[in-house]
Amino acid sequence: MEGCIILKSKGFNAYTKHMILRHGLKEGNISKTCDLFGISRTTFYNWQKNYQKDGVAGLEEKERQKPRMPNKVSREVEGEILSYVARYPKDGPRRIYYELKAEGIDVGETGIYNVLKRNKLNNQKQRIEYANNRSQHIKSRKKVNRESFDLLNSKDAYPGYLVIQRIDFIGSFDGIGRIYQYSFYDTVSKWGEVKLYNKKQDIDIWHYFERKLVYLLETFNLNIENLITEKEREFLPYFIKGEKYEEILENFQVNHIFISPEDTNILDDIREFNEFLVKEFYSKIPQNDNLDSFIKVENAINNFIREYNFCSRISSGPNMGKSPAEVVLERSIENGTDLDTLPLWLLALINSPKRGGGNE
Repeated sequence: MEGCIILKSKGFNAYTKHMILRHGLKEGNISKTCDLFGISRTTFYNWQKNYQKDGVAGLEEKERQKPRMPNKVSREVEGEILSYVARYPKDGPRRIYYELKAEGIDVGETGIYNVLKRNKLNNQKQRIEYANNRSQHIKSRKKVNRESFDLLNSKDAYPGYLVIQRIDFIGSFDGIGRIYQYSFYDTVSKWGEVKLYNKKQDIDIWHYFERKLVYLLETFNLNIENLITEKEREFLPYFIKGEKYEEILENFQVNHIFISPEDTNILDDIREFNEFLVKEFYSKIPQNDNLDSFIKVENAINNFIREYNFCSRISSGPNMGKSPAEVVLERSIENGTDLDTLPLWLLALINSPKRGGGNE
């Protein structure tokens, strides 16, 4: 355009942008306006859109936000990852992710992979060499969980105060296949629950927790205050995969603690419970011709556990000759439960004849 000064500046302020918009609309030729002021048609229409939405304020230059880097790992977390590699060099990003998550360290699997790649620890051979070079400089990071010791020695324990859960591979049986057992054990009342799986990939403890255990808690008007999970390396991922477990623990305000098998004797109760199950139930499967399928074994263990919870007189601890169900019911009444609101089948089981023995 002859006689006009062509502006090629990219530093337009809100006022100048407004004047350019007015010029284009007044002239009725957006292309010529864009050529005159050295902007693209896209820029013009973006300004116009922002102006129509927020007025002149919409034309203000917005401060550019720094791009989010979700996989960026802090120096402290990177140190935790490298320390873990030095101790367990055979573990890859996914295993490291599960282990650190159990320790309360929030870092994604991709972030872990990036740390390994940056430190040239992508493959197992590199990690083993790294671990060997650092082994003489690394002190054991094994932590004694003081909280778990305090829980074990509490004088104010009650049903739901301290519950332990774990997963075990029971064994492989002819005609039945493999048996994996998830067990849940209240250390005060001695109430126990188990769920069997015949394939490791089918293990979904939080689905069972929500479907069965939450129902029991609501029925008895109880809460789990402290939940101990044995951090067995083989089965750890099944306790922390997905979002369901976080949702359940948050909804019930459960204090969830992971502890290593060798850290404390707090696991003795559930170990004794499982030894009792092996002795009184699983060891007898080969001699029982009726238990010739996984489903039959599952039904049989459910009946066995039901009889244990409602009919076994346990002399140790607060039970003093009472069944686990009776101790749980006493706590339920203390919490204000009206017996008339309990299911009839539950009251019938509680009032059924008791027998001695059980997991004492």
